[in-house]
Amino acid sequence: MLGQGGSWSAVGSVSGSVPAAPDQRELLTASVPAGRYDGVRVGGESQPITVTITAGQVEPLLLGIGAGQLLPGAVYAGNDDVNLGLGELGGRFVAMPSFDLVDQSGHAFNLDAVSGKDVVIAAFHTTCHETCPLYTALFLQMSKQTRGSVVLAEVTTDPATDTPAVLASYARGIGAEWTFATGAVSQVATFWKPFGVDLATGDSHVSTLALVDRHGYVRLVYRGVPKVGNDIPPSLVTSLSARGLSELASGGDGWGAPDVLQALATIGRGEASSQPAGGKAPSFTLASTSGSTGRLADLLGKPIVINFWATYCPPCKAEMPLLDRTLASRSGISLVLVDEGESRDAARAFLSSLGIDRPSLLDTDLGAGRAYGVSALPTTVFVRSDGTIDRRQVGQLDERVLAAELSILASQ
Repeated sequence: MLGQGGSWSAVGSVSGSVPAAPDQRELLTASVPAGRYDGVRVGGESQPITVTITAGQVEPLLLGIGAGQLLPGAVYAGNDDVNLGLGELGGRFVAMPSFDLVDQSGHAFNLDAVSGKDVVIAAFHTTCHETCPLYTALFLQMSKQTRGSVVLAEVTTDPATDTPAVLASYARGIGAEWTFATGAVSQVATFWKPFGVDLATGDSHVSTLALVDRHGYVRLVYRGVPKVGNDIPPSLVTSLSARGLSELASGGDGWGAPDVLQALATIGRGEASSQPAGGKAPSFTLASTSGSTGRLADLLGKPIVINFWATYCPPCKAEMPLLDRTLASRSGISLVLVDEGESRDAARAFLSSLGIDRPSLLDTDLGAGRAYGVSALPTTVFVRSDGTIDRRQVGQLDERVLAAELSILASQ
């Protein structure tokens, strides 16, 4: 059935068996009145989704079925979304684990509460005076542009202090209308564990922002301090410590609301964002997990794929086996893995857990990442044999995009 304004109209009946994703089976072809629909129902299960039917045109609709029932969030309409769905259901993206938190009003904040919407999540707590007020300023900027189409959620890393009442007071003080979430210590710790964020108080915690798409898959992870410029309320400026004021004046790590909004627009189309090419690839000399030293200069003369990653980045974990497997079968193109800011032991353990034998370089001070303009992970840079950058890819690589880019590199 298709839903429209609270009423449901039958489209047809489906039955039989379906193959494992990403393989698919066409179950039904039907003619329905042109218009905009807002939900799909199969049996007793329904999902909110926008389906636009145009006269004389085919609108594909992909349903994910598990144990004979419609899977939560697994409805995709339109060519772009269907292609996205095949990747998600085929296991090429990492699903956000279930969580059970509450917002500043005491309402449930969980996967059901954000179903069908893209989500921006940031780590913060109300007693932080360095980076947290800058994240809140970033959310203020984004809230003016998203207007309810995206769920913005600041999730505390100090649940003992940040009760719903404390969060509600904080939100009122800055005029924030988005979600501030908390929970029991164990619940909040479980929420942040996939992102490598530990619970913390005061000014010591890991600054993190993550994008989760409307189907519940983690697509990008940002680390560091956002650039908010002068668009920050006085109440937040006065809450900043000397270190926080320094970060504000310096522009943080160079990424801000325009970058996050562009990434949101891109994952909304079911694609990973790409940045234009140009310029020479910056040189680097970095230690590796094998104990040796890696230099860009030693690799020039043939195409290079440089992948910036980290152990706390779920999309990196999903993407790396594809890169390793694909580049292993392509002679004449080098794959360089660069871990951002972590120890040799942590990087080595991560690679071992994925069954990847190749070493990774260690960008312990993040200098190489900054030189390549890395603001979110994963980021992959494709370098021509002459040392110029052909393309930068922000976000998890699709198998087809990777194959196309490697063909271009090989032909240059």
